[in-house]
Amino acid sequence: MLPIEIFALSYFGKFSLEEIENLTKSHSSISELLKSEFMGFNERFKAHYDENFVEEQKRKVKQLDVKLVTFWDEDYPKLLRNSIAPPAVLFCLGDIDLLNENCVAVVGTRKITSYGKVVTKRIVTDLVKAGLVVVSGMALGVDSEVHRTVLENDGKTVAVLGTGVDVCYPSSNRQIYERILRSGCVISEYPLGTKAAKQNFPARNRIIAGVCRATIVTEAPIDSGALITARMAAEMGRDVFAVPGDIDRVMSEGCNWLLKMGAIPLTDSSQILEYYGVNLRKDQTRDEFLQLFTDGPLLAEEIAERLKMDLSQVLSKLTEYELSGSVVKLPTGHYNKL
Repeated sequence: MLPIEIFALSYFGKFSLEEIENLTKSHSSISELLKSEFMGFNERFKAHYDENFVEEQKRKVKQLDVKLVTFWDEDYPKLLRNSIAPPAVLFCLGDIDLLNENCVAVVGTRKITSYGKVVTKRIVTDLVKAGLVVVSGMALGVDSEVHRTVLENDGKTVAVLGTGVDVCYPSSNRQIYERILRSGCVISEYPLGTKAAKQNFPARNRIIAGVCRATIVTEAPIDSGALITARMAAEMGRDVFAVPGDIDRVMSEGCNWLLKMGAIPLTDSSQILEYYGVNLRKDQTRDEFLQLFTDGPLLAEEIAERLKMDLSQVLSKLTEYELSGSVVKLPTGHYNKL
């Protein structure tokens, strides 16, 4: 059967992977299936099957150059194949080869704080420099920061959507979505044109966890959907990393709870890189920053002038170094190396 017909079996008939495999072996097409005795003992598929819907999906797939990858195809993500409830068919836009490279998921709250933004950018930047493919869900907050940071560093990212791959949600992420299509990959188990629905997002989280060897939660409250992703990753036997946070911050309660439940504390990117057996390429910008303090404390404006960088970039870097314990801000407003 064609991939779109296999999707129809899953979508309309809710058949299991084993049932779909048996049906595709015994019938060459849905047309043949509908005429067979099969319908005598199972009317569920016939009652829900919508031929016009399938034809419209076929038209859109061709028009948008969407790749349909079935569970039995060679380029189906190998880790996802060995996960919880893998979808029978994935709709894909972009570079599907990324799905079988070294992928790591980075997820978190939609209500990202300045702390969450800094640690997410720092961790993701290092993952990109190590050549890993970073996976997230393109939601607001941490997910958006993940994809944005990957793209800013010319890395590779995969967005797993709770909509059709042709639907950008939220609409404010249009620029991120279009840039991912050019250099990364967007995937979904939902048919083209599917709009955002609350129940779709927890389900898509199993795919985020499923395509990756490890999941990192950088910032999340206790009720965050990121914890669903982390739980599913753990149930699949994948490692879960969590960034510790202030015990008085609501936005850190989820990460701190994960640590109590056995997640691996992630305080430095080298931990996840060692897990993947890769070496981080040296950060020349960071070296330049630290070398500047050889003669003593400096103001952010002085650093920006010496490095010919925007002040906003310098302040962002200084915040990263403060969090890592490399730099301290003095009461005078100057910065110095620890």
